[in-house]
Amino acid sequence: MRIVDLTQPWGDRMPTWPQFASIEVTDITTHHRDRKSTVLVKTNMHTGTHIDAPVHYSETGKHLGEIPLADLVGTGLVIDLRPITRPWSYYSLDDVLGCVPSGEQIREGDTVILYTGWDQYNWTKPTRDDVMYFDRHPGPKPEVIDYLIEDRKIKWIGADLASMDHSLYVRVRWMRPDLVREYEQMTGRAIEETLPERDFEYVHYRTARSNVCMLENLGGELSEVAGQRVVLGAFPWRWEGGEGCVCRVAAFLDLDQPGVVGETPPGTQPRREDATRPPARIMADAQQGFSY
Repeated sequence: MRIVDLTQPWGDRMPTWPQFASIEVTDITTHHRDRKSTVLVKTNMHTGTHIDAPVHYSETGKHLGEIPLADLVGTGLVIDLRPITRPWSYYSLDDVLGCVPSGEQIREGDTVILYTGWDQYNWTKPTRDDVMYFDRHPGPKPEVIDYLIEDRKIKWIGADLASMDHSLYVRVRWMRPDLVREYEQMTGRAIEETLPERDFEYVHYRTARSNVCMLENLGGELSEVAGQRVVLGAFPWRWEGGEGCVCRVAAFLDLDQPGVVGETPPGTQPRREDATRPPARIMADAQQGFSY
């Protein structure tokens, strides 16, 4: 099995949303003084690669402590939207379906990552551009999310974006009026005609009301699995009441069994662990590449 990390490195110098306070990491103990290192981290949970639990935008939505791992791990598609994404692209369902890999389809119960290529602008890359990353990123039209939730009943959705919603459907719209004017000059139309306020943060509210989690700020080696069907897993804290959380996200390749982790392919028998096999033998076999 090969594991591909889809997580941005995390650090106290990474940029966050302008309405949030900066991350603070302070020493509680240090090696030169206390012979050990302990730190105190003060952060919001929506900086870097993170999950939005439904309760983030819905009072009755699930919190992180209520979400089983089975809902966070499963087979899915990394749909490569790079051919159609530009600054402020507002892509349709036809756009997304047109980028589904040849011979593939979005299956019922899939996890879906919409890979836009915007990770090239995140804080870890030589091509870092915070304005492009936060303020000019693309986003899906409501019909995309409606289809994925209603028709495909997805487990979760993610993207390599600061927000799943279009950048002018978040607070950038109010905090950067100069960018709104630039957008209107680019399109030749008033923003209300192309991005009506009625759909403000539509993706956030639609997923939350449907108890579907969102993963934002995906990164790492995401390009390595672009356009592929893989097993995807997101691993936040098991946090009672948690509305969001920094988390590790990974793709699992070359698994012995296709499909959802834990499922047995049709026509096969599930493997049963031999209770008589001693732990030392299991470890030795594992080192030789055997699996059970």
